[in-house]
Amino acid sequence: MSALRSDGWIVRPSFAPHGPTAPVAILLDDVGFTQLTGAPAVAWQTPWSEITHLRLVRRRTGVTIIAVISNVLYQWRRVEPASRAQIDELAAVLGAHGAREMPRSRRNSALAVAVLVSLASFGGYFGALFSPASSPATLSALERVNITALDVSGTWASSTASSTSELNTIMSTPGQVLYTNPSTSTTIPAQDSTASLAAVHFQKCLGVTNVVDRVYGLASQYPVYEVSSPVFSSNDFGGIQVESFAQYYDSTQGVAADVAEMSRSSFGRCFAQSNADLMIGHSAAATPDLITGANFAAHTFAKGWVRAGTIEVALPVIGIAHDRLVMIAEAAGHYEAYLAVLVVNLAPARATIDNLANAMLLRVTSTSTTSA
Repeated sequence: MSALRSDGWIVRPSFAPHGPTAPVAILLDDVGFTQLTGAPAVAWQTPWSEITHLRLVRRRTGVTIIAVISNVLYQWRRVEPASRAQIDELAAVLGAHGAREMPRSRRNSALAVAVLVSLASFGGYFGALFSPASSPATLSALERVNITALDVSGTWASSTASSTSELNTIMSTPGQVLYTNPSTSTTIPAQDSTASLAAVHFQKCLGVTNVVDRVYGLASQYPVYEVSSPVFSSNDFGGIQVESFAQYYDSTQGVAADVAEMSRSSFGRCFAQSNADLMIGHSAAATPDLITGANFAAHTFAKGWVRAGTIEVALPVIGIAHDRLVMIAEAAGHYEAYLAVLVVNLAPARATIDNLANAMLLRVTSTSTTSA
């Protein structure tokens, strides 16, 4: 068949750590499924033989493609208008390679699994796909590490819709569980992509090369599981948003190696700067090289490893005037956890941020002592 190109998509999760998720163009031919992601575009081609559980979901508001590649569930959502003829053509090509359209009665549940992959879903069809025999206890422990509604008081709201938060460009999709095959390899982003430039800025700031960098570089490791919290927001402190994600690694030595790099004195400010680069670069025409970050002292009484940094972020195009981004990293045993905070008035919010960091650190350290 001739190749079919379809533009105007976003993908979740990204195909590479901190990689681009939009804009996405999809190319379908006899060889496989190719996505062109970011600007300039980076191509990921997957042979049809390596794609399983291919589904097409039509809704009044658009169309979604669901597929499993290397034991990771991906969803592509059409964000630009498409005619019925275009969608029918797409469905025909996907159907020729084993895709099934989800029946009307199953569409909502299918999307819930694709977007959230909630822990409750692991008991069913997709649970059998993603979970090794020992995963329920590991996932349950990992989920408990994240911040919850019990950790915030007052008039806080929660959401699992990434579009509701400016943190969506630097954090995992809210409320989702991911399983990663550590042996999976992906194409490295283009050298002038937002993610790659932010990585270069981080490495220059920290004084490491891409070969040995364990945060953004070639030495980075993939977690076996990653669980993210919802986004919690409030009008307190002039406006605040918080989100966390926790990761489980097979090797404690790998976590220790990560901690060794992240224990460098400049890590906090470098990490905050690179995440601000990512946030601004995804929404602006160019990726900045911010240098105004600072280490942030998160006051915790729990005994454990923690580092943090902060930086002022201004991006009027997405409604950010002079907010403060705070990035906090914690680790123990098999676990790493990260907390992101975007707040207008940092000083009065410090006690709240400290409480959240302390709650997560207590869980990270207690979970690590009970994990096998």
